[in-house]
Amino acid sequence: MASSTFSSLFKLSTFTLCLLALFAPSSGQLTANFYARTCPNFRSIITRAVNTAVANEARMGASLLRLHFHDCFVNASL
Repeated sequence: MASSTFSSLFKLSTFTLCLLALFAPSSGQLTANFYARTCPNFRSIITRAVNTAVANEARMGASLLRLHFHDCFVNASL
């Protein structure tokens, strides 16, 4: 009985949070310097992660380039 009550409460709270996220007003704007304030070391972190990924899998560089192309150029033209 307790697990079904918890399950129902969990489903209800998840549904409520989804509705709030969907309909909550948002005024965020993209800025070129967003990460400069929130994570000043982002460039070195990303560079290190990409270099590690490419060292572990040689095709990763091409895969990331293809992903960037499709996200930025192909989707923008639709």
